[in-house]
Amino acid sequence: MSSFLNILVVLCTIAVLSNACSDSASNCANWVRNGFCKSSYYTYTQKKAQCALSCGYCGSTSTASGSVTSSCSDKITTCGYWAANGFCTNGFYNTTIQAQWCANTCGLCSSTSEATTEGSTEATTST
Repeated sequence: MSSFLNILVVLCTIAVLSNACSDSASNCANWVRNGFCKSSYYTYTQKKAQCALSCGYCGSTSTASGSVTSSCSDKITTCGYWAANGFCTNGFYNTTIQAQWCANTCGLCSSTSEATTEGSTEATTST
């Protein structure tokens, strides 16, 4: 339990310090699950303005063809354990924190992103 609290403190500290890319909408996780990031109804600019982090657009650029280059990965190897203990579903953790550490495991990768776990690489697509 104490190691979980230590991890929580580290995550909260990182979240406060790294504010460069984030979601402006509070319900991006639900929007992502419902296809917001893959939808052709919304423009890239709209998606990035509302849910840049959850859609995997942080550090990405839009090209002339409208395609986006981005990668989506788990930054730590214990994401499966964290997910099993509610990290991806507990409302206490926002999508910014979830995507920062366990984007692939928490299902926050867009269909065109490469989902990876630290130490392995595998291309994924949403169905």
